[in-house]
Amino acid sequence: MDAHSLAGALHAEAEALAVAAALTPHDRDVPACPGMTVRDLLVHVGSVHRTVTRWITRGGRAAGSGFSPGDADPVDWYREGVASLLAVLDPARAGEPAATWCPWDGTLGFWVRRMAHETAVHRVDAQAAAGSMAPLEPGLAADGIDEVLRLWLGCHQPPGVHTSGRAVTLRVPGREWTVALHEGVVDYCPGADPAAVISGSSSDVDLWLWGRVGDSSVSVEGDVGVVRSLRAAVAAATG
Repeated sequence: MDAHSLAGALHAEAEALAVAAALTPHDRDVPACPGMTVRDLLVHVGSVHRTVTRWITRGGRAAGSGFSPGDADPVDWYREGVASLLAVLDPARAGEPAATWCPWDGTLGFWVRRMAHETAVHRVDAQAAAGSMAPLEPGLAADGIDEVLRLWLGCHQPPGVHTSGRAVTLRVPGREWTVALHEGVVDYCPGADPAAVISGSSSDVDLWLWGRVGDSSVSVEGDVGVVRSLRAAVAAATG
């Protein structure tokens, strides 16, 4: 997806999260996040948005970046953070340099993409707590799969775990990825013969990677153990 499409997705997903949270008791649990309530979710996402805004405006990660709504309404506080974030994430400037945590992408576009996916996954959390979860838009979800496999596994895969070296293909309408995990290396190998194939809608596969839907939401062919290893590796990488 291009930066303008991602920025539009961020705006829409952020608003949908706020609407879902406003309609849900703030002490209700978030199903996919044990121990987290809807209020906790608003504080978490609002804090991420504020942290990134500071990162962009100050040129690096700021120390002491804890945030809290205090006595303010948490939805109003969350919306204020969204507004500040959108003000600095101008998609027309996506190619300009910006401080990021990605070794190969030091542009503002990195944050446009990252915040679109961060907010979309947590919008799903908010709607799940409300009892009615809409799927991710197909193009956004496909880009989200790509981000998980290339950015998160590429940057944060812990060494020495879940590394069988056997390839897994993830297939959604119009796109597919084949990856194999080795010690300290993620091999993107589109020509490899996979030990397993995971398929489904873009939304279901992306949300499966993020642990927001279960195994029954995707189709698995081949070695189930290799699939579980990939899912565990993604869980370790994304925290």
